[in-house]
Amino acid sequence: MRILTNLTFNKHLLASINHNPAIRLNKRWLKISRFVSAPSQKQPDPENVIFTVPNALTLSRIASVPFINYFVFTDQHELACSLFVLAGVTDFVDGFIARNFRNQKSYLGSVIDPLADKLLIGSLTITLMLNSMIPIPLAGLILARDLSLIMYSIYVRFKLIQKPVTLRKFLNLKQSRVKVEADMISKVNTFFQISLIAATLPSQVFLYEDSYYLVVLQLATGLTTLMSSISYAYKKGSYKAIDKAKNK
Repeated sequence: MRILTNLTFNKHLLASINHNPAIRLNKRWLKISRFVSAPSQKQPDPENVIFTVPNALTLSRIASVPFINYFVFTDQHELACSLFVLAGVTDFVDGFIARNFRNQKSYLGSVIDPLADKLLIGSLTITLMLNSMIPIPLAGLILARDLSLIMYSIYVRFKLIQKPVTLRKFLNLKQSRVKVEADMISKVNTFFQISLIAATLPSQVFLYEDSYYLVVLQLATGLTTLMSSISYAYKKGSYKAIDKAKNK
């Protein structure tokens, strides 16, 4: 008898629950929240991320710079070309990983990646010039442009830091950052600079150092380098502060 009474009571209780709109809505919300509102895993802060695959690849590219230049100086152009191609592959791979995997992004990577590119292209420009593989005026124009960009970026950063400027404030790269905004002509110039280095390195291996096409590439690189320098000098907004917060 008691069992029948309990069953009857539970049946009426379930019926009242199902006919109550507030309870039905609450039940639906609970079911949905179990699947939709689950707490997501917190992503790491790029400011504090250091040990990532892209950073390791970038550091390996920086480490390869003296070896590539040494092989060019000692006329071991096959080894220099091989290491240069490997450096290019690591540059592509670390960029792909950093763009497609959120936990692999880091502020350190955004600083050392362009630094690695500048070290590689700048040092090889000097080495190829000393080996008479790139004309001195062209090498001087390329180096003068890049050095001017670096020096002016340092000046802009100096102006952003709260006075008095100290070495500790200046080296605190998490604040008062400066980004150089490249326009179309500067991107074209970067393409020509990389193409010039990539084409000049194996020129003595395949014996085309006096090729007409290499001379045309040198002229195109020089012209776009000059146009890019003028663009940076007269175009407003080329240097932008990423973080305007003052260092404390």
